[in-house]
Amino acid sequence: MSTQQIHFIEELAANAWPAAIVQVIDGWRLRFNWGVTSRANSVYPNDSHGQIALEDKLRHVEDFYTHWGGLARYQICPAAQPDDLDAILARRGYTSAAHTSVQVAPTATVMARAQTNPISVRNRVCITPSVSTLDDTWAETYCTAGDFSGHKRAMRLGILERIGPRAGFALAHIDGQPAGVGLGVVERGWTGIFCMETLPAFRRQGVATAILKEMALWGQRHGGANMYLQVMQDNTPACALYAKVGFSSLYIYHYREAPQISPGM
Repeated sequence: MSTQQIHFIEELAANAWPAAIVQVIDGWRLRFNWGVTSRANSVYPNDSHGQIALEDKLRHVEDFYTHWGGLARYQICPAAQPDDLDAILARRGYTSAAHTSVQVAPTATVMARAQTNPISVRNRVCITPSVSTLDDTWAETYCTAGDFSGHKRAMRLGILERIGPRAGFALAHIDGQPAGVGLGVVERGWTGIFCMETLPAFRRQGVATAILKEMALWGQRHGGANMYLQVMQDNTPACALYAKVGFSSLYIYHYREAPQISPGM
């Protein structure tokens, strides 16, 4: 594992999940999406031009999030700049949250290991190549399975509409009924997997495995020789599924969040 490889994966992931507002300060990307998803409401600090003193940059970040009505948050991975940014933020009272494993696998391995299962003949996975051509079924299935409604629904769907690289929206059916969804974003030889959600009635029936297999096939057709995804470290069922089809952890990232300020203080 090299910092250069980590930086590359993080750049791909940032392109695949674009915030509504992005302001660049001396290489850092300050992202804001009205509070929906930590990635889209955090600083991407993996590039730095060294033109602004760190203390000034930290102040600019806090001013930016105050302006938009949010709390400052940083996405910290081994490629963050400077190298000791995590420790610096900890000393300023920023708390650590949402430790996440970034996992990778060769596409060929995922295709080989995501074998058919006893009920796979009842599964059908369709991939739509553009959010503009989606019907309402994908969005309804995604938001229902993930319990996203109102503001959260609108903000998440807004992110999907802004994706720049090639995207594929997977919808799985069981016996003709929508069962689960996934999203693939392919760029520079890698397919990122996002939005993996299964409706409660269809869980533990091979839906996610079927989606991963089809996304691997789709990604390979578009030049994706490798795959990556993010999974919370404490999500034991998802980690077991991804390990079964060939994914392994490359690195861990987490967030550093500014402390809440009590009213009147």
